[in-house]
Amino acid sequence: MSTKALVSLFVFIFISVSCFAQVKWDVKAGLNYSNITAKDRDGNKANTSSQPGIYLGLGAGVRLSSQFSIQPSFIYARRGFKQEGSSHIGWGEDFQANVSYLELPVDLLYSPKIGPGNLLLAVGPYLGYGTGGKWKTKGTVLIGDIVIDGNGEVAFQNDNSYGGMNTYVYARPWDYGAHFRIGYSIFNQYTLSFDIQQGIADLQPRWADYQPSSTVRNRSMGVSVGYSF
Repeated sequence: MSTKALVSLFVFIFISVSCFAQVKWDVKAGLNYSNITAKDRDGNKANTSSQPGIYLGLGAGVRLSSQFSIQPSFIYARRGFKQEGSSHIGWGEDFQANVSYLELPVDLLYSPKIGPGNLLLAVGPYLGYGTGGKWKTKGTVLIGDIVIDGNGEVAFQNDNSYGGMNTYVYARPWDYGAHFRIGYSIFNQYTLSFDIQQGIADLQPRWADYQPSSTVRNRSMGVSVGYSF
């Protein structure tokens, strides 16, 4: 599957959701801080830190009862990581990667009445697809006997054995994991939420027929505001 497949899945889900009488739509925007958890074959973690990025989404809520609902969303998120110095992940010194993901979380939302509004507690799985991005590093990069500039394109591939010389293979394209959200809704329209997302999928690409024993997983947290209608 590809980006087109994920968009098609999103359209199918939202058309299905629209068939229900009690559907509430919401738009959201915010800022997230994303990182990766990368370990080499000996279990040593790469010293990486978070990158800020925008977070835009459209969601639909199907009410199951007065306090519970199912909420699928379609999200565009900028993610990535950075590191100081060098490591087994990234190229050269002070490597930074900024990438784009399309994501489809499906949450079970619990929204009890508290004070003038409603508390929002949500948990569920997500499916994501990496579409591309940019990388940069300090100075030039030596790959074998070839020197390349300290910036270029990011690709998402299952196989890391092919690609352009200055194209950094970030991860496998498909990601999945768990999504958690806590927030508050006022007047049943305006929301403020804090999200945590933990990848479960091992995103480490293979090299031809060889699968490295190192691992890469996404993680992020962020804050967003939303409007329901």
